[in-house]
Amino acid sequence: MRRRSQLILCASLCCPVLFAGLPAAETSSLVVEGWRRRIWSIYPVEKLKADDVLPAEPKAGGVAVTAARGEAEPFVIALRSEVPLRQVEVVCGELRTAGGATLKASDFLVKRLAYIQLDAPSGTGIKTPMPYDTGTGAIPDPLLDGVGDARPGRNLQFLVTVNVPREAPPGRYEGAVTLRFRREGWMADDKAGPDRIPLAVVVRPFALPEAPPLLNTCVASPHALPDWLNRPETLAALRRDFIAHGQTPDPLPSPLVRRDQNGMITVDSSEWEAAAAALLDKGQAAHLFLPVWSGYKNGALQGIYFLWHYPAVTRQRWFGALICGEDGDLTADFKQAFGAYLKHMYAVIERRGWLGRIYITTMDEPYTYHLHNEDRARDTPENNYRVIGNYVRFVRAAAPGLRTFATADPAPELNGLIDLWCLRNLKHAAAARERAVKYGEAVTFCDNYRTFIDYPAVSARSLGWLAWKLGARGWLTYETLGDFTDAWEGPAFVYPNFSGGLVWGMGQLFYPDVRGRGGIAPSLRWEMMREGCDDYAYLWLLQERLNRLLPAQRESTPAQKAHALLTSAADRVVGGAGDAETSSQAAAPNAQSNRIPHDLRQQIGDLIEQGLAPP
Repeated sequence: MRRRSQLILCASLCCPVLFAGLPAAETSSLVVEGWRRRIWSIYPVEKLKADDVLPAEPKAGGVAVTAARGEAEPFVIALRSEVPLRQVEVVCGELRTAGGATLKASDFLVKRLAYIQLDAPSGTGIKTPMPYDTGTGAIPDPLLDGVGDARPGRNLQFLVTVNVPREAPPGRYEGAVTLRFRREGWMADDKAGPDRIPLAVVVRPFALPEAPPLLNTCVASPHALPDWLNRPETLAALRRDFIAHGQTPDPLPSPLVRRDQNGMITVDSSEWEAAAAALLDKGQAAHLFLPVWSGYKNGALQGIYFLWHYPAVTRQRWFGALICGEDGDLTADFKQAFGAYLKHMYAVIERRGWLGRIYITTMDEPYTYHLHNEDRARDTPENNYRVIGNYVRFVRAAAPGLRTFATADPAPELNGLIDLWCLRNLKHAAAARERAVKYGEAVTFCDNYRTFIDYPAVSARSLGWLAWKLGARGWLTYETLGDFTDAWEGPAFVYPNFSGGLVWGMGQLFYPDVRGRGGIAPSLRWEMMREGCDDYAYLWLLQERLNRLLPAQRESTPAQKAHALLTSAADRVVGGAGDAETSSQAAAPNAQSNRIPHDLRQQIGDLIEQGLAPP
């Protein structure tokens, strides 16, 4: 699935010089002007480089955030000081309504933003234009626990996320966050006190859907983690984080499969079942992939990818059994072995009531060449489709009710065989959407060029809007832990071809955090992807409200505004898609600022509240 203006600012705190295209300047407000230091809020979130200088205007008396019940809404607190400050931290207090309802301090999460030094912009060595502005310098991305130190003339930033409980009464909650730091001996008593930043959170009267409307999947390869992190408790926490961010993780803990000398298969799926229950039952995950294939050194069975391209698949084995012969027919040995595994897993899935939520994969991009040796001439779509057809018919006979998946655009040769298409060419989105309605299929997509480190914050968020625009049910992220152990050294992916095309952060959305207890640190891009999921949820809720109105109610002014917004809003956020396979030269450009989707979400939320309650 891998496809493929520099800013220079020199200014003092007192005389800021602004880069005209600095997105953070559009959403920032100066909230504290203290002794030789200033503090800004940035809401909605934009990326502020280490040396970017924000304006002294506008000023605000605090931070005001709006969120639905069950929503996680982030904002940034940015400190710029003329003197060194140590052990800087942001602490959240309790917020209250006039009626006494509270948001607890534990409902807030604070992470310190660290920087990645980029020495060349994404797109270097690539002819295809990048869909977003790129740059160089110290760009914020890793989100770390703990305090930070402020260097003179350099931004120190914290991402503050309010996690609104589903049971929270609607209303305006008021309180404060506090920025504090260590008092040095040379500081006067009246200069070293903490800075109080008033905070208001307006909780809307509606909640985001508990069961996600999106079928998002992110691969998190456990073999990418070092041994000290590749532990059951760490992986379980990572999976919970995926669900909290609207993503289904793959793979899960593998069923333990053994095949004896007589070819008999035994399966211990207890660990997989426990993980699946935590995600499907407790976490309300929309779907999971059935583990099918191991290419990992630790034997983990991955669910997204399985069959090799023809004719390599004729040499591929599953626990010793050749999968298919030269004619593309499945071998009797594979049917016996894989069939026994399928029947065991199907019994578990049926007993737990998970049928309809479990997908089984087929082949990755069967329409493309994957082989570059003498076998390339036989690596044709027709041969690949024949193998897929034989495989799907066998699966449906052995485990009826499992849904099938392919990272491919719909093709006549696969009619009736695939339940979930993951598009790789978005020009086919309209046709795929029509098929989905006609045949009860679902459509997702894969766009690898929307989550680069030097892109503006809106880029990862835009995935939710792209899904809505395409009529898709979500997106696939082919990898999130790529180059994990080397992420701090430089999370650059360089294409292994003549031009050596460069992009930052492709397939890599997490970092090792070795401070304190150590662990896995998310990225700002990961948080922005969740923002895109929430944007989609707002759109979905508004559409559901419209669908449930009586015919006469659909003529009301709010209903007409809602319909217009649902049909046109995504065009203001996403134009063409991102990577070389999905880009469109004729499409409008993508929005470069988070202000656009943020304002649209506010409008959508207001419409949900204004007379669109179902009868």
